[in-house]
Amino acid sequence: MKQKLDFSGREQLYYQIYDIMFQEIVNGKYAEKDLLPAESELMERYGVSRATVRRAMDLLKDEGLIEKKRGYGTYVKSLVPKSYNRKTVDFVWKHQGEKQELIKKVVSQQVIPADEETAGWLHLEPGVPVIEIVRLWYKKEEPMYLEKSYLDYQWIPEALERDFAKESLRMYYVNRCHVKMAKAEEEIYAVKAGKDEAELLRIREGDAIFFTKRIPSDEQGVHRSFVKSYYRGDCCYLGVKQEL
Repeated sequence: MKQKLDFSGREQLYYQIYDIMFQEIVNGKYAEKDLLPAESELMERYGVSRATVRRAMDLLKDEGLIEKKRGYGTYVKSLVPKSYNRKTVDFVWKHQGEKQELIKKVVSQQVIPADEETAGWLHLEPGVPVIEIVRLWYKKEEPMYLEKSYLDYQWIPEALERDFAKESLRMYYVNRCHVKMAKAEEEIYAVKAGKDEAELLRIREGDAIFFTKRIPSDEQGVHRSFVKSYYRGDCCYLGVKQEL
């Protein structure tokens, strides 16, 4: 069965396939050393040429996610792309041995006036329009974490028309905005879930959760978004990487 792509010409087909497979890998559909579908199968699935599939796979290889072995096929080499900002502290999901893909859903996508905190991080005036994208990540139909992203409406008003349940914000910046994020500042807190967060995460108000504020910057140091995330404390823990 063919998976739908946008053949209007607004976006390169190989980039669309790359983005789909990128998300499938980093969100857990595949594990390390898992074989990926053959080129012929991907051609049939997406209704594209072999050259298009190969270009998408080359991008995944450049990210360090996949490797091709003669006589064996193409397999997942890593679940962490080279382009991700290196973290010393990260969230680790409990029961990672269970192979289950994280699925994201858009809760809301709208234009709102920027509050003082959002305006400050994005170097805007309070009250100017920003795009708020609220998404939930699920595992086995259970909500795992909630993310609220804020973008300057004047910079990319067309983002309102995108489906960020299927498309990653990261690839939208690269492919449509021609902007690559170079680094990010992040603050991590242990807090009690508020009423709205508790309802979306299906936990009790006041339950312990992790709360983060993340501010990605492009290669020129411009803050392109402000992201607030809420992680269920019963689903993950903080992992610390340290070189000795």
